[in-house]
Amino acid sequence: MFTIRRRSIAALSVVVAATIGLSACSSSSDSGGSSASGASGDKVTLVVGDQVRQTQSLLEASGELKDLPYNITWSSFESGPPLLEAASAGKVDIGGTGDVPPVFAQASGAHVKIVAVQDRQAANDFLLVPKSSTATSIADLKGKSIGVAKGSSSHGLLLGLLKKAGLTPADVNVKYLQPTEGLSAFQSHQIDAWAVWNPYTAVGVAQADGKIIGDAKGVTTLQSYYLASDAALADSAKSKALGDFVTRLTKALAWSGTHEDEWIPTFSKLTKLPAPVAKATFETSKGVLVPIGDAQIAQQQELIDLFHGAGEISSAPKAAEYFDDRFNSDVSAGTAQ
Repeated sequence: MFTIRRRSIAALSVVVAATIGLSACSSSSDSGGSSASGASGDKVTLVVGDQVRQTQSLLEASGELKDLPYNITWSSFESGPPLLEAASAGKVDIGGTGDVPPVFAQASGAHVKIVAVQDRQAANDFLLVPKSSTATSIADLKGKSIGVAKGSSSHGLLLGLLKKAGLTPADVNVKYLQPTEGLSAFQSHQIDAWAVWNPYTAVGVAQADGKIIGDAKGVTTLQSYYLASDAALADSAKSKALGDFVTRLTKALAWSGTHEDEWIPTFSKLTKLPAPVAKATFETSKGVLVPIGDAQIAQQQELIDLFHGAGEISSAPKAAEYFDDRFNSDVSAGTAQ
């Protein structure tokens, strides 16, 4: 078991909210991102929304930014919702988020489409209780307090676990807390349980004597998304560049899974996470891009319906209307290389 010092927790508060677990992007309204200009020239320029330089660093480390036939301007955001707001406004061409921010974007009629799906096999969201707790499942938490970041992937986990147990949010005392607030509340026993993602889960187990009694496997989508703006998709030159970008991203994500010894130290340095926490986070959030099909769309529809059924969104949009599979061949091209 690794030890995490308190100064590591302070670092986490700055960088974790949008770490590789894109699935964990909060849906609270954050300020927009700041841009760094790409190379100048006559070539088309893609504005790529990024979080903690995750996508940029991955593409650089894997060598996929070499010989680009277009320019890239990187625009940095702290979380998914403001990234999607910028994309809907045509200020960002493509960017990645978890599965929950698009739920709220879709419910509001945002002008974005999911163009690539990252499929993961491992759960990255977990339900924690203190080691001293007798609870073994969410059913044992009826009437108890559970901390969670509103609109995060862990919010989806909480709703999914409750539904699976035949409970509703009204059967527990939900406390909406940002991750650092949740960690403090969990450590001081101000809440009975905590739904959160890695690396906070790793911190909760190692630093706050927590134990896991539930995870997202079989409960939520286990998907992350790359979304493009309707404006970029309608531009033939940008659409062509987006296809190439998706191919490079496909290869970079595959590379990270086969070159962990090279990527994890870079990821640790980038996020200032302790190496064991960075490794744990990568292990539960890694995955490859897969072509968009009925299965991926159906999973997102289930998530939309889950939030609508819980009263978190006022309408349940049709997920299929917010997917665009034109880049499936580019994903396949990246997978084949």
